[in-house]
Order: sequence, then structure tokens, then C-alpha cells
Amino acid sequence: MALAVLLVTASPASAHTVSGQGATNYRSRLIAVTPPVPGLRVVVVNLGSDLQVTWTGPNDLTIYGYQGEPYLRIGPDGVFRNRLSPATYLNATRSLGAIPPFADAKATPDWVRLSGGRTVIWHDHRIHWMGGPTPAPVAASPGSFHHVVTWTVHMTESGTPIAVTGTLDWVPGSSPWPWLGLIVALTAIGVFAGLTRMWAPALLALVAVVAAADMFHAVGTGLFSAGSVVHKLLFMIGGSYYSVVAWALGVVAIVLLAKRSVDGLFAAVFTALVIGLFGGLADVVGLARSQIPFQWGTTAAQVIIAVSIGVSAGVLIGSILAFRINRPLPVLEDDAPLEVAP
Repeated sequence: MALAVLLVTASPASAHTVSGQGATNYRSRLIAVTPPVPGLRVVVVNLGSDLQVTWTGPNDLTIYGYQGEPYLRIGPDGVFRNRLSPATYLNATRSLGAIPPFADAKATPDWVRLSGGRTVIWHDHRIHWMGGPTPAPVAASPGSFHHVVTWTVHMTESGTPIAVTGTLDWVPGSSPWPWLGLIVALTAIGVFAGLTRMWAPALLALVAVVAAADMFHAVGTGLFSAGSVVHKLLFMIGGSYYSVVAWALGVVAIVLLAKRSVDGLFAAVFTALVIGLFGGLADVVGLARSQIPFQWGTTAAQVIIAVSIGVSAGVLIGSILAFRINRPLPVLEDDAPLEVAP
């Protein structure tokens, strides 16, 4: 029943993603800001999903949308967004959002204050791959590097045009087969642990490993996201709501297994099931991708994914085997008649 509820309520956002962007082979990078302007800092964040601009100059900096209309404004009074800019609505999701009838790129801007700060982060469709048919060069040779497009975002400051340029490239990922081999090996360790006399301490150690790996995964994904410390923390917790339950049950499993209680096997199974599904299988495509939203790099993320899948599978199978071998036998009362099979 628990498995059915998890599968029914799961969504793609349950995987470790940043701004809806999961592992990919498309890489977006900033090339130059022309001309260089003191006080202006531009960064591609969230795995090419968003742009982050910080402006500390004395005047207003205006960022333009897809039709050349004023879209964002940063200055001493804070950050403003043009309510009438079509980009305001197109950028609402990773796919193109619906533009309301009143939005008009040629209309006088209607500025709405977003914050009193000097930094703005927004999703920009110009800098990431929008999906659809795979570029012909990539389809012809997916194992090679390909330059897909050069993108440009225009800005002005005190009448001076500023061009922010970058590249969108295809960077092939590594082979997933070594990682699959590691997953099989880790699964075998868990199965062996459940069959030995040391099943309790062995499975306890494996539960601790997979819970720690999933926590590390959540922290690395949260730190990778752009924004304040509070935003990173909220993103970390909000993106791991299933895992938080698994971590708590992992503690229960460890405590009970330390006492060699078979009841700890039930908590171990649930912990492994949740982490294996949402910390591992949901991100399994990352084993063959070059770009993963993780603070400490692609290889570290792939190790965590493989551990989450392999150790979880091992704990799941090993716990079932350990229960079948070590479950307590039914106790008959003294006056209960014994039945002998013919």
C-alpha cells in the first residue's frame, strides 16, 4: 500500500532537479559582457535554466525581452518587472507560457516592484535548449561535442547598449555501464548481508550509508541552486520531502537493528524503497549525462545515484531474506492441540 501511494503521488519534480532542470547533455555558458561595465555581474545559474544579474551602479540597468521590450529594471530603488512585457509570461515556465491579451511589447512599461535588492534571477528561454527535434549534428553523432547556438541578451545602462553573449553546446555524457556494474555489486553486498549471521550490524551499516548518501545528494542539489541561504535551505527540504520521511525511518531502523530486532527490517525496507525510488531511480538518467545539478560535480553526483540505487536494492532484498531466516517462530500455548500433517 505504501509503495502504491508513493508511485501514484510521485511527480518528475520529486527527482533532484534545479528550477525543473534535471540532468542533461546541453551546457549553457557565458562568454562575455560587452562592453565590460563596473558594478555589473552576470552569471548563468541552475544548469543553464536561469540568468542571475547583480547591478550596483548608481543608475538604472534595463534588461530587454524577446521582442526588444523593457522587461526588467534594476537600480537604487530595487528590482522591477514590466507587467506588460510578453517575456513576463513567457518566462513563467520552462516551456513557453501563455501571453495574456493585455501584454504588449510596444506599450509604455508598467513597472511592478519585485524587491528592494540589487539582484534578479529569471528563467530565460534564449539560453537553454527548448526541446523539440534533436539538432541534426547531434543526432548524427551524439558521442561528439557540438556547438548548438550562440545566444545574446541585451541590456542598457544610461543609454549605453550592453550585450551579454553565451553558448549553448552539446557535451556527451559518459558510458553508464561502469555505474551499472557498481549498482549490481552493491546490490550483491546487501543480499549477502541478509544471508549472514551478522545480518543486523551489516544491514544497519548499509542503511546508514544509503541514508547519508541521500542526505548528501539533497544538500549538494540545494547548494547548487541560485539564491539566498534561506532559499537554498527551503529548496533542499522542499525537494526532498519523501526523503525526509525515509531519513527518519532510517534512524528507527538503525536503532532497532542495533538491538538485533527483526522489526528494524521493516523500517529498513521502507527507507531503502523511498531512497531507491526518489534518490536513485528518479535520477538514473544522470548516469549517462554530462551536466547534473549538483554542487560538487557530475562524477560525485553519479556516485551518489549509483549508491542510492545499488545499496537500496541490496537493503531491500537483504532485509526480506533476513526476515525469512530470522523471523520469530509462532509459540503454541500449553493447552493448544498440536496438528500433525499426514
